[in-house]
Amino acid sequence: MSMDADLAFIAQAMPAFISEAAEQIEAIEILLLELEEQPDNRELLDSLFRCAHTVKGSAGIFGLNRVVEFTHHVETLLDKMREGELALNPDISTLLLQCNDQIKFLVDTAADESADTPEQKDLRADLVVQLRALTEAGQAPASQAAAVSAGPAAKPGAEAIWNISARFGVETFRNGMDPLSIARYLGGMGEVVSVRCGSDAVPPLVNLNPESCYLSFSMQLKTKASREDIEGAFSFVMDDCELDVVAPETADQKMARALEDMPGTPRLGDMLVSVGALTQDKLTQVLSTQESSRGMPAVAKSKIGDLLEAQAGVAPEVVAAALGKQQKLRESAPSEERYIRVQADRLDAVINLLGELVIAGAGATLLARETHGEALIEANLHMNGLIEEIRNGTLGLRMVPVGETFSRFRRVVRDTASSLGKEVNFEIVGGDAELDKSMVEKIADPLMHLVRNSLDHGLETAQERLSAGKPAAGKLVLSARHETGAILIRIEDDGRGINRERVLQRAWNRGLVEQGVVPPDDDIHMLIFEPGFSTAEQVTNLSGRGVGMDVVRRNIEALRGSIRLNSNPGKGLQVDIRLPLTLAIIDGFMVGVGASKFVLPLEAVVEVIESGGEHVRVDERGRHCLELRGAVLPVVRLRTLYSVESDLPERVSVVVVHSPRGKYGIEVEVLLGQNQTVIKPLGRLFKTLRGISGSSILGNGEVALILDVVSLGELITGTDLLALAG
Repeated sequence: MSMDADLAFIAQAMPAFISEAAEQIEAIEILLLELEEQPDNRELLDSLFRCAHTVKGSAGIFGLNRVVEFTHHVETLLDKMREGELALNPDISTLLLQCNDQIKFLVDTAADESADTPEQKDLRADLVVQLRALTEAGQAPASQAAAVSAGPAAKPGAEAIWNISARFGVETFRNGMDPLSIARYLGGMGEVVSVRCGSDAVPPLVNLNPESCYLSFSMQLKTKASREDIEGAFSFVMDDCELDVVAPETADQKMARALEDMPGTPRLGDMLVSVGALTQDKLTQVLSTQESSRGMPAVAKSKIGDLLEAQAGVAPEVVAAALGKQQKLRESAPSEERYIRVQADRLDAVINLLGELVIAGAGATLLARETHGEALIEANLHMNGLIEEIRNGTLGLRMVPVGETFSRFRRVVRDTASSLGKEVNFEIVGGDAELDKSMVEKIADPLMHLVRNSLDHGLETAQERLSAGKPAAGKLVLSARHETGAILIRIEDDGRGINRERVLQRAWNRGLVEQGVVPPDDDIHMLIFEPGFSTAEQVTNLSGRGVGMDVVRRNIEALRGSIRLNSNPGKGLQVDIRLPLTLAIIDGFMVGVGASKFVLPLEAVVEVIESGGEHVRVDERGRHCLELRGAVLPVVRLRTLYSVESDLPERVSVVVVHSPRGKYGIEVEVLLGQNQTVIKPLGRLFKTLRGISGSSILGNGEVALILDVVSLGELITGTDLLALAG
């Protein structure tokens, strides 16, 4: 392949490499933080090594020497840890996190080496010195268990001849991959003993397509590399390549492989006899021994596997392979998960078209009802059912667990607490709750501000906590759960809470509140979200400039969400953020008041009751109320609240809805039933309108306003409705 073709290949495949590498780098950070909590977890350590190796191997294919050289030192340190020569401690963990940041920098600047400033080079050189000092320092012998589990063919430092067979898919070239680059990369891992290209798939010259790949090759590679190293060279073409990597096997390993390939679920002894690891006579003798132990106490009983090793001399590796085969066959293996990468803007375009389809479907149904044709109405109902299924499936494509975003804060909490000299136990609860991908991306920054605010302002130092009778280590909990068609994200700490008096004094000084006026506690707490508001005594790297908290509230409200603070002075602060599950389409319940139409989220509707005008009365606070099953239910009249021109009919309906502050009623005149509602944002002029979260276009072209049940509930429990009660 020519130099120009190589450059074209790299240019096409580079975005895919950067995306894959970013995922691996993020996984490295998460694994390191988990490994700090579980330092003896070998599975986490192995996963960490594989991630680093994948980045290094992929970078090698693209000739990114800076990434390869630096990551090699990290990989060496991780290998020492896998061999038991080094144990993870806070210093090594901090070093590896700093190295991961450097790998991210090198990947991000892969296409622009000029961005690698002298400061970054000096930092990288210092990190390499620290890595080499750890790997070249006292090397204790590897544990015996590690040596046994590795096996002769995988022993580090021992050369072995690997047989590599690869058959590439027809679409390999079109996907931007170059098999020859992989072959060259393998050659750099050791000595190529032999190589043979396969031509059995090459068609006659007349039928040959120059853009299709018909290549396959078999190679014998003499190298010290492991199987993971070799397979890592094929990581970018693994889904479009038939790969077989075979290492020289010992007799025990051949038996283990024969057991793995064995069909059915035979008994353990029969499996070992069939592969030649055990004679039938010896098996009969072992079974007789096991049978004679049945009457003994439970402590004296022996398992068949232990007897086969002790009496028949079967290698532990072979027995383990047979037991593993049995276990795999007993458990139904889950189907392999496959993923397809789709650009976010393409998915957004499909969601937008789906919204238009919902509107068009509603319009078609309206016209069908006007014709009174039963067959046409039935066909439209069937079509709308299909549209709803498509809607649910398509919206599900954008739903992701919020835990992926939450896990990023482990590093933030660790580094911030360290810089502040505080001890913090960070917990994540309910990370499997799902939220729209676009909202997850937009909520990350507000959450970052709030987490840092809790660490800086909320949690005290160890000495202060001990003096207050608290544990030295503070507690910070980030949780999520679904709640009435929305998601509740809560940030909770056990720190000092909000100093109400200090906030109020600062508000008086700045003129935010009239001097001497004391608003309710909730209003005082919300003052910290005013632009430029800060109670910090001095400016630090984290806070004190009054920048950020106003942006937090603005960003959350832009997502049709709400934020509320619950402070317990001396005991902690609780920040609740409520967000809708999606920004696109919801199931709605439509109502009418006069000529206006409103939509309520269906999940918030509890029940609908009919009521005459005489049943709704005004209480001593000036609010409308209705007696419902012996309890007083607050009621809001949309006709009065939004000044809708309408004469109050004799019979009205009250829609009972549920909000975080309890149930309340909404008085309406007409019930128009359930429908799918495409959410359209309000114009800039109406964004401050309380109780309204958006608008929707109906099938007949009319506009309906979407009610925000949460903010409407807060409106009803306050004093804002007093003027509208009459």
